[in-house]
Amino acid sequence: MNTTNTRRWAVALGCWILGYGAVRLFVAPPGGVRHADLSAVPAWAVAAICALGALVAFAPRVSRAVVLAGWVVAATLSALGFVLVLDLVALALPGLDLPFELRPFLLRLGCALSGLAFARLAVALRRQLRGGCPDCGRVGGVSRLAVRPRWALAAGYAAVAGCALRFGAQTLYQDQIPLEMSPSWWIFVGGMLAGGTLLPLALVHRWGEVWPRWVLPLAGRRVPRLVLLLPAALFALGLVSYFGAFGLVELLVDWISGEPVEQALFLWLAVLGYLAWGLGLGGAAIAYHARTRSGCASCAVPAPSTADRTGQPA
Repeated sequence: MNTTNTRRWAVALGCWILGYGAVRLFVAPPGGVRHADLSAVPAWAVAAICALGALVAFAPRVSRAVVLAGWVVAATLSALGFVLVLDLVALALPGLDLPFELRPFLLRLGCALSGLAFARLAVALRRQLRGGCPDCGRVGGVSRLAVRPRWALAAGYAAVAGCALRFGAQTLYQDQIPLEMSPSWWIFVGGMLAGGTLLPLALVHRWGEVWPRWVLPLAGRRVPRLVLLLPAALFALGLVSYFGAFGLVELLVDWISGEPVEQALFLWLAVLGYLAWGLGLGGAAIAYHARTRSGCASCAVPAPSTADRTGQPA
């Protein structure tokens, strides 16, 4: 995204966020416990965040303050759409019988997508500020994450540990597996386990870049980046936003107020496990994205070779 395209993107995003802020300010949110997330934050506060986003988008000059404000808007809007993960699960697995309504879903979706859009804008503005390539962010044609760093490996295994903590905490109050669960529920649990084990490990090991030999039809071919990056992004954003913006905050409020919480130990372990899982997965995905991205015509960086980029021999 060159400077001209960044400016056009910023203007379009500024117009969008003003419209979304107006909707949240003048349209009453749906009622009921299921939609408490849409009414917990006053409409004027959401509109104020949107107004700040418009100031970032329409800013005539790029500065550190503008970039910082862009990240604040991105993080806030992403956090406000934290219940979106439940809507997506309800759509993907209708057999779970989770409640779903279109208008609240669209409000949450708009909030979350706006947060992601401002994160993308903040990245572009930061590249512009530090003199990096506007399309890939490399400075002088060099990427600091061309080879997997040690922290990425640690992040991948932290995600696995977080998943193990979450499901291990289940034994604190439920020592039997409910075999009578529906097929949709088993699919959901299987997907969660895969997202907490295979996915983070694939992001930090070579078999996440080249299909291993036991995948016979595809063995030796490159793994399409989105096969890992898309689910990793959804998992990381969903876990961190939902359990960070909702679970952890609620537990802290109850703890500070001294209100007794049923199964408090399980809840603390589960929420901390989810956060470690989401943050670790996000860190591993960022490193994977930087390590596997294609060449860049703007700064004359060639496409990556077939050599292993994990710092180990191919």
